[in-house]
Amino acid sequence: MSVGDIEGEREEMKPGNNTRVVLVTGGCGFLASYLIPALVAKGATVIAFDVSVPNSVSNEPKDRVHYVRGDLASEADIYRLMIKYRFTDVFHLGGLLAEVCEADPVRAFKVNFLSTLTLLDASVSLGVQRFVMTSSISVFGQDAEEPVKDDAPKNPTTIYGQTKLASEHLLLWYARKHDLDTRGVRFAWVFGPGRKTGITATWSSLLLDAIAEGRPVEILNPEERGDWLYVKDAVKALLAVWQAQRPLQRIYNIAGGVHSIREVMEIARRYRPETKIFWHRKSLYLSPYPAAYDDGPARAELGWRPDYTIERAVKEHLDVVSSRRNPKQVGRGAE
Repeated sequence: MSVGDIEGEREEMKPGNNTRVVLVTGGCGFLASYLIPALVAKGATVIAFDVSVPNSVSNEPKDRVHYVRGDLASEADIYRLMIKYRFTDVFHLGGLLAEVCEADPVRAFKVNFLSTLTLLDASVSLGVQRFVMTSSISVFGQDAEEPVKDDAPKNPTTIYGQTKLASEHLLLWYARKHDLDTRGVRFAWVFGPGRKTGITATWSSLLLDAIAEGRPVEILNPEERGDWLYVKDAVKALLAVWQAQRPLQRIYNIAGGVHSIREVMEIARRYRPETKIFWHRKSLYLSPYPAAYDDGPARAELGWRPDYTIERAVKEHLDVVSSRRNPKQVGRGAE
């Protein structure tokens, strides 16, 4: 497994007739860790681009995944990367999360928006065939009517949401102006083993991690509702959008199922009955996003459906995290 930087000596990779050479930005992130093996399983060679890359990687087929260090805020880094590898496809997952964006709006627009602009521009110049971006439910405001439809008014209340909405407009403009095949998904609360950062991780993955590890949890917002989308279903949606021959729209809402935090934690406690959960007496509401989303177009036009019920997703999350600490705990609990 090779790990290099943009100045590395590896030969330029040129796709053959059936070879997909795929760029994944944010390549060392949570979502990418699930997407990259799925792309490799479909025969692609993947270049994972991130500001920080591992010294060694052993969980991917040799020579099918290469990690490249670079900064999304740097046009030079992006263009050197794109020229070197001549990608057939781009999955743009990278960017700063909501908390960081709120603290530093200028860097947020450089990393989240300008990187999208540079990648799209390079894609047109270098013949990329398909460009897929992860957007976010953060493009909608809390005033949106639920379940929120794809074409609902966009009124983001966070800097993060503003960068995502601006990037969505870029996708549409490059499709109209340059005939670039751009596509996007808006994910809800993506959760699963390995997610450690982001606002919604605090209310989903990190709580489940604590329960899996036998730690007590205190929940300030037990009645908070959100759309819980398991990470493997998110990857399934990304692949469905990528592989669709002629999708009828460019950007799709992708939803899992609406549940309160209390409901999901009670499901977790069924599998880990010894768990100590302390509920805040006066429930707070902390999410800046609507709770429920309509992903009917993705289901009807792409044939996408989530594979995981909330019960199955919670059990798998608990089992995976438990197994990392104690392999004997795998499979523990009721079905």
